[in-house]
Amino acid sequence: MIARIDSHVHCRDWFQEDKETIAHALRVAERNGLDGIFDMPNCDPAITTKDLARLRLREAEKAQSNVFYGLYLGLSSDPNQIKEMVETYKEFFPKEDSKVGVVGLKMYAGHSVGDLTVADLKGQKRVYETLSNLGYDGVLTVHCEKEELMRDDLWEFEKPITHSYARPDKAEVESVRDQIILAERTGYAISEGTGKLHIAHVSTPKSIDLINNAKGDLNITSEVAPHHLLLDNGIMTLENEGIAYKVNPPLRKPETRRLLFERFIDGEIDTLASDHAPHTRKQKFKHPYMSGIPALAFWPQYLEALEDEIVRVKLQRENQQVDVMGVLRTHARNMLERMMGTEVDRIFGTNIKSIEERGLKREFQAPDENDRDSYAFDPTEHLPSSKSSPEQK
Repeated sequence: MIARIDSHVHCRDWFQEDKETIAHALRVAERNGLDGIFDMPNCDPAITTKDLARLRLREAEKAQSNVFYGLYLGLSSDPNQIKEMVETYKEFFPKEDSKVGVVGLKMYAGHSVGDLTVADLKGQKRVYETLSNLGYDGVLTVHCEKEELMRDDLWEFEKPITHSYARPDKAEVESVRDQIILAERTGYAISEGTGKLHIAHVSTPKSIDLINNAKGDLNITSEVAPHHLLLDNGIMTLENEGIAYKVNPPLRKPETRRLLFERFIDGEIDTLASDHAPHTRKQKFKHPYMSGIPALAFWPQYLEALEDEIVRVKLQRENQQVDVMGVLRTHARNMLERMMGTEVDRIFGTNIKSIEERGLKREFQAPDENDRDSYAFDPTEHLPSSKSSPEQK
């Protein structure tokens, strides 16, 4: 049985335990069919030192979960800090049968939740140069939004859709372009053993095209989140609810979402991860209107909706008959399993086994409504309905 790994989550905890704790995230992950999660470093305090990484891993170990806990380390543009993170990665990279470990490094090329931004190109270049000089051969994951192309002045909380104007498609696309150029110029990820460049939560088809065009020269891969595949920014016009769907990068126009889904169906995107980012209801629906949505408790709904949408689009696009439904559903499930399992292991160099493969009994066999109720809102409430799928018409 292939392990199902959510390789992009924000477990919060510490000074953000009102949002969620690591123990809670691991418990919810297990109940909802996951075998591993990778936690981002922009918590409070951010994971930027070896001591904090060690404390974070101990916190995960205390949870005594069957779910593997992977940790990202945050980067600044300080070569000494980067060196410490590379050494920490090497020391804590998961060994065979480990339940916790450090899985990669993270750079924020544009501001998001937390304070880990390396916004200027000089600083970003220094990151790549330092990693290359140190011989770092692991994954560098980048949040791509070009700071100078973002327009925070366009954001109006009374009109949530303006968030997508304040952080336009071009900001992501040009930041992805920057990372490719910087990697090529500094010799990072140019061949086996020189590192891997992974672009997080891609939201535009142009970014995917840039990444795939660079694959002949770089060891570069992409990640997409379910909300960018299934929802567009029209949902942000819903009265009283639109603000809930404020995420970074933002939801895009319907046509952009459609074209991104086309890339997804064609196998042009490498991994699928949730970008689970819980906040309290007050933080989401009142100032400061935090960006991010919960996802760990909603994976069953996401996977069902993705499967339905893959089948619907393939039937429509290829003018196939409903009698091939079973074949298309099997293809869809295999594709989703690969993007959350074997592809994650291939990119990160891990070997994460499913709970069942490790001879353990999954603590909970079915999702618990209390899991969903523990988050500020249900982000799957407005997903495309399976009731409109071709076989039910």
